[in-house]
Amino acid sequence: MIVAFVSKKGGVGKTTSAVNVAAVLARLGHRTLLVDLDSQASASLSLGVARADLAPSAYDLLFAKRPAAEIVRRTAIPNLDLVTASVDLVAADLDLAPLRDRELVLGRQLAPLRAAYEWILLDCPPALSVVPLSALAAADGCVVPVVPQPLAWEGVDLLLAAVSRLRERFGTGPRLLGLLLTMADSRTRLARETTRLLRERFGDRLFTAAVPVCTRLAEAPAWGRPLVEAEPESRAALAYAAAARELIDRSASGETGPASKIGVLGTDPARHG
Repeated sequence: MIVAFVSKKGGVGKTTSAVNVAAVLARLGHRTLLVDLDSQASASLSLGVARADLAPSAYDLLFAKRPAAEIVRRTAIPNLDLVTASVDLVAADLDLAPLRDRELVLGRQLAPLRAAYEWILLDCPPALSVVPLSALAAADGCVVPVVPQPLAWEGVDLLLAAVSRLRERFGTGPRLLGLLLTMADSRTRLARETTRLLRERFGDRLFTAAVPVCTRLAEAPAWGRPLVEAEPESRAALAYAAAARELIDRSASGETGPASKIGVLGTDPARHG
């Protein structure tokens, strides 16, 4: 299954979530591939790849410059492979722009890798430009990290509207597997109230698991190891472990519906006749 971790906003824990969930899936015995599509390469660095060693990268995969077997690399975590990002991805939107049905290119390039992996997780750049839209078009499902801050849902509404347009144009688009609450700080009244509003607004589309504020999450990329590997008993690591298991359950059960059917304000038209 291909799952895009996507957010229109930066700084919401998207890469951290993709890396840690991928590591948990691998530890559970699932053959997992993490594809870093962000030119900042934070996911790649978080898994111990030196900046000087990022090439060949997702750019080469995207434009078929090398066979996939030369681009996919193993990580130190058993069952977890990686396609790195590189600075070349800065130009990917422009290079894709002249291509017909450019949003479908990534899906075609990932198709040969499906048979080798149970999970392919896509860490998308924080935008709704061509590359993240291509990731959404390629994905079977998507996970949207959300921080409990005022107006947190505005970016979610825009993202779900973009998925709806993809489905209308190409007949393809991911199922919303859920919104993952990150940087949740139960100590502040504002965070508690925003979390309540998010759960009220999105209901079971919000993961039950919530990742707490944790300074070690910000430090983990410098270690070259995900927090779930470095400090597996920490509160944040345990939350990601729970989120990964919930992702498995949600993907199997069809608990949430197609993102294209979820309108703005987090409502599902099917529920209102």
